[in-house]
Amino acid sequence: MAKQTALAVSPRELTGKATKRLRAQGILPATIFGQGTPSQTIQVSARDFEQLRTGHHTSGVIVLNIAGTQQPQMTLVRHVQRDPVTEKILHIDFLRIDLKERVTARLPLHFEGAAPGVRVEGGVLLHLLEALEVECAVGDIIPFLAVDISALEKIDALLHAKDIKLPPN
Repeated sequence: MAKQTALAVSPRELTGKATKRLRAQGILPATIFGQGTPSQTIQVSARDFEQLRTGHHTSGVIVLNIAGTQQPQMTLVRHVQRDPVTEKILHIDFLRIDLKERVTARLPLHFEGAAPGVRVEGGVLLHLLEALEVECAVGDIIPFLAVDISALEKIDALLHAKDIKLPPN
């Protein structure tokens, strides 16, 4: 089940070049779009979003509680725009979702166990993929895929994507 994280946001009136003033105040401009509903401009506290990002909570469902509205928005982070020089976040795009709809998600791979080919025979484990794209319902997104590498007994042994055990849905 996807972990849901709440984030408090507020509507944004400033657009265009005026968003520089928001960023100077520690506020990030953002947009919510999708589900056949008109796009909505919002603003997010840079500190709050950074806490979500560093806690690895931005890959799951984010419930946006918009100030002045009763209905929270279920969203996924679709895109984070960064400054090419400083790497600071400039803008965030949130995609409105329904927990039952199917989406393609990119899940990181976590390698578990010890490979006998590395431990006994002195081989080196190479990770050619760090993430795998899967299709599932939004409510079934998991934080990572566990990959058991204990089956790699020989130095030339390989694991393919089909060898990764996926959760039920």
